[in-house]
Amino acid sequence: MNSTTKIALIGFSTLEVIALRTLLQEDNGCMTESFSTFKEFEPFAERMDGYIVERGIFVENLDFYLPKRGRTMVVTEGKKAETEKNGMRILFSGEDEPEIKAEAESFLKMIKGVEISGELSGREIEVLRLIAKGKINKEIADELCISINTVITHRKNISVKLGVKSASGMSLYAMMNGII
Repeated sequence: MNSTTKIALIGFSTLEVIALRTLLQEDNGCMTESFSTFKEFEPFAERMDGYIVERGIFVENLDFYLPKRGRTMVVTEGKKAETEKNGMRILFSGEDEPEIKAEAESFLKMIKGVEISGELSGREIEVLRLIAKGKINKEIADELCISINTVITHRKNISVKLGVKSASGMSLYAMMNGII
């Protein structure tokens, strides 16, 4: 595992890139690469640990970002009080500097947690497949011959690794990544 976290900055002006780099590189062991467009970024996507993306580019490329939303932060105008997050990690450009710094640091901690936890285990993939088929915890436990508490633990781990909280989000991830 590489100790430097690589973050892609996609769709920002030069001034915005400088500001984001300053936020991310202060004592965080973080390296950033900036890309003007999604097309420019796409060949380098898999080399990146996380993505900070301008709202318009995010919306235009939902099929790429939604399965990776645990590693994605969207930057948009406004303030947190004006807009609800709906489970997405959002950096509001209208917030005060301490709030923006705290959100950026939280994002980096999350990315580093995703790096450490790695990919889904074989059992987690089995549980995810059954979740995507609409099974409830008891049915999953019976089918895999494990306790309900173990199923709940697997669900929590899957949620953390994928950055997805709902069963429908997990099902969407499973479909988009060939698990079902």
